[in-house]
Parts: sequence; C-alpha cells; structure tokens
Amino acid sequence: MLATADEVVRSLRGTADLLNRKPGALGRFDISERGFWRSFGAFWLTAPAVVIALALERGRDDLVQSGLFRFDHVTLGVLAGALACFLVVPLAMIAVARRLDLTRGYVPFVVVTNWILVVASLVLSVPGLLLLLGLSTPGLAVVHGLAFGAVLVHLYGSAVRATLGLSGAGTVLLTLACTALVASVAGGVHALV
Repeated sequence: MLATADEVVRSLRGTADLLNRKPGALGRFDISERGFWRSFGAFWLTAPAVVIALALERGRDDLVQSGLFRFDHVTLGVLAGALACFLVVPLAMIAVARRLDLTRGYVPFVVVTNWILVVASLVLSVPGLLLLLGLSTPGLAVVHGLAFGAVLVHLYGSAVRATLGLSGAGTVLLTLACTALVASVAGGVHALV
C-alpha cells in the first residue's frame, strides 16, 4: 500500500512540526490502521538515499568500471539493509510496548517513526552525495553526518515523547535505544557488504 501524495505532504509537515515542537503535530499523521500499513510504503521515498548508499558502497573506481545498477551481493545488501532499518524498530517495539504497557501508543509511534526514517535517510544521504560529487572530504562528510544525526535524534526524541507519552529518562533511553538499533543495522550491512 502506497501513501497518497496528500498523505506524504501532511506527514512530512507533521515531521517538521515535531522538530519545531508545534502543538498538534501528531494530527497531521494518519494514525489509523490503514495509515499504519501505508507508512511502511513510505520506504519507496528513500530510493534516492538507497541509490547514494549503493554508490558509496561500490566506490568511485567500481562505479566507473562496472556501473551502479547490477544484481550482486552489494545491491542485495544495500536494499535488504534499507528495508531492515524500516522494520527493526517496529518489530522490537512490539515486545517493549507490551512490557511497558505502551500498546495504546504503538500505532502512532510506528507511523511517526516510519516518516522520520524517510526524512532521516534523505537528510543523512546529503553528505554522501557531496562526497560522491567531490564537493566534500570524507572527514567533512562525517562531521556533516554527525551534525545532521544530532538534529534527527532530537526529532526522534520529540516523536517518542509525543506518541508514547514518555518523559525524562524514559524518552532519552528509548530514543537512544531505537537510534542505536537502526544505526547498528545500517553499520552491520555496511560491514557485510
């Protein structure tokens, strides 16, 4: 199930409103059962980030020699890793939500998490794109990635607070755990490829 253009715009505005801590930000997201399943369709919006990740994994020399798109372990690994990043938090949160009696907030949490992941993947691909184009050095790309990452962790913390009603240490711990989970999946794929 793919999200409609209207839903994409509303969800991206909701994500921006969460970042700016605007009241009513959650109202922009479709947190119905249908919206829940369609939020996974937002994965297709990460295609530009997946292409950049694939180009970075192949490296400049391999790109020149053999091109970007071919069916091999690198392509399969990057695609599987991107998909795994979308699934790991919702699957892990099933147990956490039950254990901490947060099941009421599970659907809004997953919907918002999926849309934040779209924004995060696109934003975090910018330093890689600059690196590929020769407009950045590897060190500068890392600095840009860390700076963008800090903003995205803040955004995710706002989402945890708004959807699950947590505050203080609970928000910090869950935000860091979910962020670490996605980062470890992405890092694991990079190590395997």
